[in-house]
Amino acid sequence: MRAWHFAIRAGELAWCECAALVSGLIAPQSPDEYRWETLWHYHQSGSEGFKGDMHFYRADSEYRRAGSRIDTTTCPVFLMTGEYDYSCTPELTRETAARIPGAEAIIMDGIGHFPMSENPDRFAAFVLPVLDRILTD
Repeated sequence: MRAWHFAIRAGELAWCECAALVSGLIAPQSPDEYRWETLWHYHQSGSEGFKGDMHFYRADSEYRRAGSRIDTTTCPVFLMTGEYDYSCTPELTRETAARIPGAEAIIMDGIGHFPMSENPDRFAAFVLPVLDRILTD
């Protein structure tokens, strides 16, 4: 058995592993053509790109204390999360929205972590009303 560490053997995080790690983030009812296209993007990414993505997610994206300073009267905040997104769960999205006065959490049923690519028609049903609200406010 070989020792493995991102910093030393990053090239061994193969395309199939990247795609496997994110495949569970896609809603099971997403259309196959979009599911496989979304996974194809991860099949194509180099291990260093995926490693950077994970670093941002785990180290560089901590804004819990700063969120309460957002002025939603000048910058509306709509947090949209798919019900199948276990990396940013609906519960965490609601908690984040509660820390931002005036923010709204929208949980998109039937969608996972990649709404715009895994099921664009379903995503449009959620995002278009939000865009209309932004335009009319």
